[in-house]
Amino acid sequence: MSKYLTILVMAMMLAMGEAHAQVSVSAKIDTSMMLIGDQTNFRVEASFPDGYKVMLPVMADTVSRGLEIVEAGTVDSVLADGIVRISQKYVVTNFDSGWYAVRQLPFAILDPNGNTDTIYSEQVYYGVMTMPLDTANANAICPPKPMAEAPFKISELVPYVKWAMLVLLVAAIVALLVYVLVKRKRNEPIFAKPKPQEPAHVIALRQLDELKEQKLWQRGLVKEFYSSLTDIVRVYLNGRFGVQAMESTTAEIMQMTKNVPEIDKDLRSNLQDLLERADFVKFAKAQAEANENEASFAFVEHFVLTTKPVEQLRDDEDAPEGDAKVEQNEKTE
Repeated sequence: MSKYLTILVMAMMLAMGEAHAQVSVSAKIDTSMMLIGDQTNFRVEASFPDGYKVMLPVMADTVSRGLEIVEAGTVDSVLADGIVRISQKYVVTNFDSGWYAVRQLPFAILDPNGNTDTIYSEQVYYGVMTMPLDTANANAICPPKPMAEAPFKISELVPYVKWAMLVLLVAAIVALLVYVLVKRKRNEPIFAKPKPQEPAHVIALRQLDELKEQKLWQRGLVKEFYSSLTDIVRVYLNGRFGVQAMESTTAEIMQMTKNVPEIDKDLRSNLQDLLERADFVKFAKAQAEANENEASFAFVEHFVLTTKPVEQLRDDEDAPEGDAKVEQNEKTE
């Protein structure tokens, strides 16, 4: 029994030896001596009969101690005369001087019968040298160079411009929504054109007509009459001359209108009488006569008409002269 077992084991060993003889693997580096920090190529290769499967060593960031992978190439395969050749190239570097031995790399094998095995490549030796120093030159060793300024590129602003445009767009949308909500709350049209502002004298004359129709003092509402009448004057002074009269006293109003050229001495005197009479009626409960009420109303109307802006008419003085010249030419002909 032991005799047959021995024969079986020997047959298996012969089969494995034959498989190993048909598969060859290698690991190579392009140079045996490299300068520290330089880059070179490192290759792993395998040749085997068609029908076999061989897996190349899997390496993530280093091949062996000190030998770092900079870039991993793709796996190339070629079939010729029934022999498959696969290879993969790595760009490697080393940042430490000295002599190095690359470890044996494993190649996994699967034969057509489903048997698996592993073959290792031979060790690879290489050296890393530093930059030789020029001891004869005193300036050979130099201090570090200053930091170089990177040139400015317009493309660097593109991300910031995109974010700025996005922020402005969001702000514009929020402002539009607030504007629409305010307009709806006020029951105003959203995109209506603003009406032109009426001149101060037009507003004052319209308010005087409305006050006249109310007939306040005729119904015994003298205080209300003078309050409305002086409010019309104060609003007119503000709109026409920029005088802040709404919250000012009579003395302050007279001081502010002192240098207004449109308001002469007589108008200022009558304006002062009106404001003082209104103060007595409103605050001292004085009673004004009917003729005083009519005179006060008439003065305010006269004051507005006298101090309103003068309308500028188009100067057509040259037109008659031109027409006369045309008529004279026609007569000459």
